[in-house]
Amino acid sequence: MLTKDAVDFQHAHIFDEIKDEVITPPVVTFTYVRRAEFTLLPKKLQRLIQDNQYGVIDKRQAARLRDDPRSQFWINEKTWRKVSYNSYKNTAQGLAVYPKDPVNTTKFSSSGGANATPDYSVSEHFLSDSQQAGFLATPALLNSQYGEGQAKYIAQSMQQHSHTSKPTVVEIHLPAVCIYKPVLQSTVQLKASHQVRQSFSTHLLQASETVEQLAQQYTGYKNANLIYDYNLGFSERKPAKPGTSLLVPDGWKLNIEGSCSNSRTVVIKWQGPTSGQVTLQLDKKRPDEVSFWQHYFSVKPGVYTVVVTASGAVDTTTFTVEQPTLAYEIELLDEVGEPQANMGYKIRLRNGHVITGQLDKNGYANVSGPDFENAKVSFFELADKDWLVGLS
Repeated sequence: MLTKDAVDFQHAHIFDEIKDEVITPPVVTFTYVRRAEFTLLPKKLQRLIQDNQYGVIDKRQAARLRDDPRSQFWINEKTWRKVSYNSYKNTAQGLAVYPKDPVNTTKFSSSGGANATPDYSVSEHFLSDSQQAGFLATPALLNSQYGEGQAKYIAQSMQQHSHTSKPTVVEIHLPAVCIYKPVLQSTVQLKASHQVRQSFSTHLLQASETVEQLAQQYTGYKNANLIYDYNLGFSERKPAKPGTSLLVPDGWKLNIEGSCSNSRTVVIKWQGPTSGQVTLQLDKKRPDEVSFWQHYFSVKPGVYTVVVTASGAVDTTTFTVEQPTLAYEIELLDEVGEPQANMGYKIRLRNGHVITGQLDKNGYANVSGPDFENAKVSFFELADKDWLVGLS
């Protein structure tokens, strides 16, 4: 006697067994490249970063995105070159970049190797045009045409394909600051230039003071012209009267300059023969847009360390400030070229100071000092008409 098993109409259909899996799009954050490192990169990579096409990612994210074909890995071994992730992770000096503007997720062929993902377009190969257009394949139709196992695979592929989405890129705009000048380990001369300038203060001349005394106080030399040079309308022939406000030189100021992004303030702190701190307020800029800043501060000869911070970002430079020294070689010869030994000389400096000395047995002397610019030389035993300056 034949029997028929009871039919379980409560059995879930294969479509009901499929869990609706939502693929979470990856979140990508970018880091900042210092200007000193950025300038060493190849021009091609600089343009990609400057144009915001690619951003730099750290090693943790590089490991997570190593199988994404849009990731690029660069290393520097004498020259920069693009390499695989395995070469990148084993190199100390490397850079990983990822596109900032996400594109549609790329489909891979199932023959692409161990790192390839399933080709979801294979489900379209099994369906007719009308089924692909409206996803009208019913459970009965799939089961009748392909069988339960194959139909379940097709349904899963369709489900995954419909939920695949492009990655979400989240840009984190980190503050950055960079010092351009003075250059690290450089030497700055205390003389007028684009980077160094004379500093001044205002002094009200008292009845008990003279301009010569004022010059002695601020420059170290008792020469009124060192004050009158900066005050038009006054001279030794037309001296300043008590109660006159005079501009007097009181030292040197050095310019420090650099750039900043993603911060509204820059704090500059310097230490050395002089020390201090200042906070600069910057204009509001768009994210990652660069602001340039500069500041003059008083300096004296010696070693300085400057630390600049901007919302947590830090850059440092160390440099040396020197007082320039000018040197003169004096050699006195007669008409036939014989040296004039032991001749006495005097040098009058621009600040009015006079230096005296004596030539050696070869008629030669070497003198130097910080104030020898535009110095005038003469000899005790000779009138000015008795000798001429010769260039050697």
